[in-house]
Amino acid sequence: MKYTLINNSKTTMRRGSLFAIVMLGMALFAAPMMDLQQTALAGASDSSEEWISLFNGKDLSGWDGDSRLWSVKDGVIHGQTTPEKPARGNTFLIWRDGKLEDFELRLRFRIENGNSGVQYRSKEVDKWVVSGYQAEVENNPGKVGFLYHERGRGWLVNVGDFMVIDAEGKKEVVSKVSDVDELVKAGYYEEKGWNEYRIIAQGNHIVHYLNGYQTAELIDNDRVTDPDDSRDTEGAAREGLLALQIHQGPPMVVQFKDIRIRNLEPKYDDAVLLFDGKSLDDWHVKGESSKSKWAVGKAKMSQENPNMLLNEGGSGEMINLAARHGDSIDIYSDRKFGDCRIELQLMVPKGSNSGIYVMGEYEIQVLDSWGRTGKMSGGDMGAVYGASPPSINASRRPGQWQKYIIDFKAPRFDSAGNKRPGEMGKARLLRVELNDQLLHENLVMDKETPGGVENKESPSGPLMFQGNHGPVAYRNIVVKPVKK
Repeated sequence: MKYTLINNSKTTMRRGSLFAIVMLGMALFAAPMMDLQQTALAGASDSSEEWISLFNGKDLSGWDGDSRLWSVKDGVIHGQTTPEKPARGNTFLIWRDGKLEDFELRLRFRIENGNSGVQYRSKEVDKWVVSGYQAEVENNPGKVGFLYHERGRGWLVNVGDFMVIDAEGKKEVVSKVSDVDELVKAGYYEEKGWNEYRIIAQGNHIVHYLNGYQTAELIDNDRVTDPDDSRDTEGAAREGLLALQIHQGPPMVVQFKDIRIRNLEPKYDDAVLLFDGKSLDDWHVKGESSKSKWAVGKAKMSQENPNMLLNEGGSGEMINLAARHGDSIDIYSDRKFGDCRIELQLMVPKGSNSGIYVMGEYEIQVLDSWGRTGKMSGGDMGAVYGASPPSINASRRPGQWQKYIIDFKAPRFDSAGNKRPGEMGKARLLRVELNDQLLHENLVMDKETPGGVENKESPSGPLMFQGNHGPVAYRNIVVKPVKK
């Protein structure tokens, strides 16, 4: 997230940092972090900026909207329509003190009735009317949390979906980030209570969380619209306004509080989805293909034999249907990467074992470690094999989807192809998170892990999943190369 500081008396704009906004005298303060059972603050290494509050709890300083409908009551932003004061079309309370680019946003909302939304990377097309990405707000479990494009491309991502929009604007659901029925059963949304949105936008990659549960994910490769042309609304956006919605229609009440945001450094190129959910054409197995038990479908842990995974058909997931140790082989991507961030989900059944080989050479352990107490070992879930055990046990139950986020710095080589000496030349796992829990930070890799693709270090390499140790499934495999 970068800010564009706007001089309201002129049409010129300039870019600045969050720090510059504070130095200009905005009455902002850092809000305390919310203690959520399902999630913790992730990706702190992405940002050199602190959290900044965008609402002072007293008045609407920095915000602009229809004063008939927007006010501050009991320390919260209060939006209300009545039969005497209806909304004349969808109307928005707009944050005027900057624009958002790459950011993480957290806020809490409560809606009594009607429909609302949180706009981001939006543009004003008329007075108090905006177009852009919208996180849905309504008392409708199973729908609240989805991603919409107000006054643009309309519906984008339903709750539970991973969507990719291509360069021609074609939308395709490639996988699931969660099961909608399970979300509703788990109580991911509290009707008419306070709920917390967490929205992360980096380049072409957008993720929604609601009360710690992931609800939607989007890679938007559509044409990027002109941020300065209010008529150009049919495409992706990389920057724009933050706003809160009152929807036209019957009388309604919506409230917002604890609105805080932080900068995410624009250090990545566009996110790449390594597995399209349909085929393994962009992957190779390590060994004879006849020995491979890798397949495409939807994975589920067997109830009759919880040590096994079943393929229920369909698409979206890469499943290793090995029946035992040695029953399948490893698989690796055609594409190669150096410095990057890797985000993916995985499922292991009871007692199973796999591994994620970054650059095809450095293994992060995948194991059913659910319920393990005491000191974690170098073979447990989250261990960097041969280098360091995980700091905590962040594992979920076997058969549940789990999420890794891995920030990696590749080893350094000179122009002659020789690895640079000392610490400067070594690979590093800058940050490893499992299920939003930090496991490793700035871990130096002295050498490659045995069993890799080439068994030697290099400036770039593929992503490899170990397949010869047991059944496992992977999905939503996103790589963000670091800008050069």
